[in-house]
Amino acid sequence: MAPERLILCGPLADAERPGDPGPVRLRMWGPEAEVHLRAEDVREALYTDVPPALLDLIDVAAYVYAADQAVVRNADGGEYGPGWRRNLAFRVPVREPDRWRSEPVRSRLVAALSFLSDDEYRFEFEPLAGGPPLHGYLDFGGTPFDGIVEDVVMFSGGLDSLAGAVREAVTDRRKVLLVHHRSSEKLTPRHRRLLDGLGRHAGAAAPLHLPIRVNKAERLSRETTQRSRSFLYTALGATFAVMLGRDKLRFYENGVMSLNLPPATQVVGGRATRTTHPLALRRMSDLLAALTGRPFAVENPFLWKTKTEVVRLAADAGCADLIGLTTSCAHTRAGTADQPHCGECSQCVDRRFAVLAAGQGDHDPASGYRVDLLTGERPNELSRAFLTAYLETANQVERMSPVDFFVRFGEAARALRQAGLPEDAAGSRMYDLYRRHAAAVNGVVDRAVEAAGRGGAIRRRELPPTCLIRLVSDGGPDAEPPAEPAGGQPADNLFQRVGQAWRVRFAGGREHVLLPSRGAAYLHLLLSRPDAGVPAAELAFEVTRNRARYALGDAGERIDRDAASVYRARCVDLRADLDRAERDNDPGAADRARAELEALGEELRVAAGLGGRVRKAADDRERVRKAVGEAVRRAIKDIREFDPALADHLAGRVRCGRELRYTADQGVRWET
Repeated sequence: MAPERLILCGPLADAERPGDPGPVRLRMWGPEAEVHLRAEDVREALYTDVPPALLDLIDVAAYVYAADQAVVRNADGGEYGPGWRRNLAFRVPVREPDRWRSEPVRSRLVAALSFLSDDEYRFEFEPLAGGPPLHGYLDFGGTPFDGIVEDVVMFSGGLDSLAGAVREAVTDRRKVLLVHHRSSEKLTPRHRRLLDGLGRHAGAAAPLHLPIRVNKAERLSRETTQRSRSFLYTALGATFAVMLGRDKLRFYENGVMSLNLPPATQVVGGRATRTTHPLALRRMSDLLAALTGRPFAVENPFLWKTKTEVVRLAADAGCADLIGLTTSCAHTRAGTADQPHCGECSQCVDRRFAVLAAGQGDHDPASGYRVDLLTGERPNELSRAFLTAYLETANQVERMSPVDFFVRFGEAARALRQAGLPEDAAGSRMYDLYRRHAAAVNGVVDRAVEAAGRGGAIRRRELPPTCLIRLVSDGGPDAEPPAEPAGGQPADNLFQRVGQAWRVRFAGGREHVLLPSRGAAYLHLLLSRPDAGVPAAELAFEVTRNRARYALGDAGERIDRDAASVYRARCVDLRADLDRAERDNDPGAADRARAELEALGEELRVAAGLGGRVRKAADDRERVRKAVGEAVRRAIKDIREFDPALADHLAGRVRCGRELRYTADQGVRWET
């Protein structure tokens, strides 16, 4: 676990901490304030009677947001590594300390934040004397807040939130308040044109708009992942909902992005957005209900819609002209007025596929993307690897049976339990959702390749070798050669991770993309250790402890049930190693085994509900052996889809059992 980092908040930031080398000190008000919230166009009546618990919630959320950026991940320099998950301890002054110290509130706060940002949290709450009211640090303007608000909706200015606002105000003619995070003044003119257009289409039901800006001291801008940012805006949106007498808050985001199974974006673990994941919404709902003392729901009505269906919803409501005014790119600072989208990030790729699949390309022209989805050159290797994995995911999902789908995407089970439906019904809807998404993506690709083929562009090699059409139609034969080993010759046998996928080549043949899976991770480790026997528990333990390194996302709870079985099985092996080392009088090996056993014991003791139990360790060991072998066999089956020769080689050379071994042919060496 990473060392604990102390965060002193508000008046406590001025406290002396003898012996503490450097706590993070954060202030929200006063002459030395580093975090400033500004909510515009709200009249004073809106904030007169804010419950103290919700004022505290805004304080806590703002401090978490600031600390999220002030404390850098991966101080060791690794991309994921042991420094990815931070250990943050907050001391926060609040108006109602007893409420925040209570188990229902404190545990729900930690659960919500831990899932959103993939960090460890600890909170100490102290009394706040004389804290300012809401308008003491939220700067309100004076524009009248007219009309009756039926619901509060979070609004980002992207395609999904536009479609949600269209559904509320244009289709259903409901008066809603759009709470909008204004992240950059650069986008303000686009957002104003978008909202003006939305108002014209909605007429008398034109939504009210509340932009919120967060300004912070430059010294806080050290970490860029900002996974807790959505917690701050959820806290603000929920506060306004309660002030207006509402018992729910709505986000609108398509289900593929919300569920966010590993290949859905180019990021994993805490780097993958979890704002509208069903588990995130459930945990935020539970926290808000505990705080307010009444039921409160944070909802996503688009959970079972694809992005293509979201775009069609906006177009069918007569609002296609607004599509081009939305902004989806993750790299807004690099965008220009003419090209607001980079075309390479996962958000841009998702957006462009959806717009084309919905037949709305004329309302979102390719000229608005720095790299065109279909014909744009992609010299960046990670950009190509992500696009290739994205396409291969769609290609495979369209052919998967329901069983194959849930075997491949094990993380889906966590979302099924939170979807508000019986698990079998939720599973059916999730499978159908991803199949529809895959069909939309593959339809765009098929039409583009067919058109390029009819026009002769593919035959004449007129398109860039790294563009999507060439990658699909001929593998991009003129593309940059793959990385070469030290000897200078291209690797004949390759099994390397690039981005969130695996590059695979056998016997000098064509290079392919293998999607992330436990079996792929196990094969990579075995190929990295040819002719060495590796116990199944050791193999599973290596992958379980380093899920992000193998693009497997996050396990969810601190230790899930499968991980606990792996840890207990590993304990059995370590005890055997310790006994052997003591018999052989090998103090070095004995010390290493004891140290790892102690670390594992601590992990099992602190895991909720597990209690460090080891009485079923023998059963765990057998379960792990079977699971590892089955995962390897599934990965070989996946490889057979694109390279039967490699699948045959692995099937004949990888031995599964309590100990796994890859026996290399003479002369076969792998670049891993």
